[in-house]
Amino acid sequence: MQFIEDIKHRFGRWVFQRELKSNKRTKAVSNLENAKSIGILYEATDAVQIKKIEPFVKYFFELKKDVKALGYVNKKKLDNHHIPKLNYDFFYLKDLNWYYKPQNYIISNFVKKEYDILINLSDSNCIPIKYLVASSLAHFKIGQFEDGFEIYDLMIKLDKEKSKERLMEEIKHYLNLINKKNASAKRNRNCTSYTIQ
Repeated sequence: MQFIEDIKHRFGRWVFQRELKSNKRTKAVSNLENAKSIGILYEATDAVQIKKIEPFVKYFFELKKDVKALGYVNKKKLDNHHIPKLNYDFFYLKDLNWYYKPQNYIISNFVKKEYDILINLSDSNCIPIKYLVASSLAHFKIGQFEDGFEIYDLMIKLDKEKSKERLMEEIKHYLNLINKKNASAKRNRNCTSYTIQ
């Protein structure tokens, strides 16, 4: 029933805003050279979505980063391509409470880890991932630009081609650009959200 779903969404938004305000993470601009750990959030319902992000994960892994990709599966059960591997974990509908907040030990470990960089490859329509971005203690959060969305420290705006592949390329580009511009910047420097177009 739509009425019940609307109540869930409204309550979920209220909890989301509360958690966002209570998050006491330490903000810090992190460049790719200095970052040791990188968390990646994405939608992983089908094998194609997982395949798309594999080169992105591999890119950071080959740079000797501690990288973990956590994928949300919008299904009641996991398929064969959702078997956890070294750099990949998954959560699904069974792991959500009644207002769509993810809850299990994998999720708890992910949000409590103070990643140097957290990258969200989804948009705000994916409520479970939105919760994780808001709850995460990561120092430098990156995501796609959305008006009035204040949970990121760096937002990438895609004006023309709005594919995941383009978003990943832009994120890599600007993380390398930060390397050049902030080579001498101190790790404890505070940052504010800004947009790159």
